[in-house]
Amino acid sequence: MHDHRPVLLRGASSLWLFPGENGRHKTLSTLGDQITDTVKDRVGIRVTAHQYRHAAAALILRATQDYELVRRVLGHKNLQTTIRFYVGLETAQASERFGEIVHAHLAPGSLEGVSGW
Repeated sequence: MHDHRPVLLRGASSLWLFPGENGRHKTLSTLGDQITDTVKDRVGIRVTAHQYRHAAAALILRATQDYELVRRVLGHKNLQTTIRFYVGLETAQASERFGEIVHAHLAPGSLEGVSGW
């Protein structure tokens, strides 16, 4: 806040972290579009602000499996909302881990000649 807010305010006096041009705050739509456009211009891919939320949830769950932490970071009021939206990520990770376990227990060369291995 101390370092970046003055730059965002461009010398104006405002109570808003992301001030708009009319003295009020930017709308969520405006701010989201600006984030998406800036990332597209500088990185070359289109990523929406909502996709950042999903990425944050995926990173947290991959590292901690802590749905309560995800709930708090995303601001969900109900833990069941968080679980409903992100339980599939855990399933994919479990399948990936299971594949690693099976592969580690196979004898070297035991799958030679088997299609797909």
